Amino acid sequence: MNKTPSIEDIKKKATTEELELYSYVTDKAENVADEIVDMVKLGVKTGDGGMVFVYGPQNSGKTLVACLVANSLMSGKLVVTPAQPDVDRSDVPKNRYYSRSGVDLNVKSFSGKTDLEKLFGKSDVVIIDEVQFTQPELQSYLLKSILDFVDRGGWVVCVGVLFTSQASEFLLSAVLRDRAIKVFGLTATCQKCGTRGATLNQRLVNGVPTTADDPELIAPSNSVSYEPRCSDCHVIIG
Repeated sequence: MNKTPSIEDIKKKATTEELELYSYVTDKAENVADEIVDMVKLGVKTGDGGMVFVYGPQNSGKTLVACLVANSLMSGKLVVTPAQPDVDRSDVPKNRYYSRSGVDLNVKSFSGKTDLEKLFGKSDVVIIDEVQFTQPELQSYLLKSILDFVDRGGWVVCVGVLFTSQASEFLLSAVLRDRAIKVFGLTATCQKCGTRGATLNQRLVNGVPTTADDPELIAPSNSVSYEPRCSDCHVIIG
């Protein structure tokens, strides 16, 4: 029997050589994190709330941004709550951010309205990674919670994937992008041709690209894997 792959299997830590080769990803993540931290600190001083949206494909540094922003803001007097949806996926570990760069962080996982009420009721800043995986029945309430929180002067950093494996857009991600006061797009290196600027994820099922009829969401497993692709190398069968 094949065991379910762990987060360490899905997101293998980058080697020293990979970190050097893809240092531009880390550099971009650090720059984006610094800009977000500055925005939040300025907003807190002026009493203005806001929501920013960070998106990108696999291996683009999204979770690293979430960790860097959280660690930086938590070093001050703000109440910062990093969180993510509580979903049954091997690539979204419960109560934990996990970055291939080696940075990780203990976080809150939410699965219902009560969790969201606690999340936004006791925080100055809420950071949500993997936001696109929020349960469908909870997405409208999450959006309302974010907008109400921002109106009260709170800050939200939403991090996730914008494009599905079929190159359409996740609905919640698209709405958050349009409502954000600032949007940051991260890119990765195409795993097919090696060029920078990959914006899409390629789903492979037993090594074969996904079909147009496949479900929008399929968790990584021993037979299902994902890799960043540029638009020229991204393939959808059927």
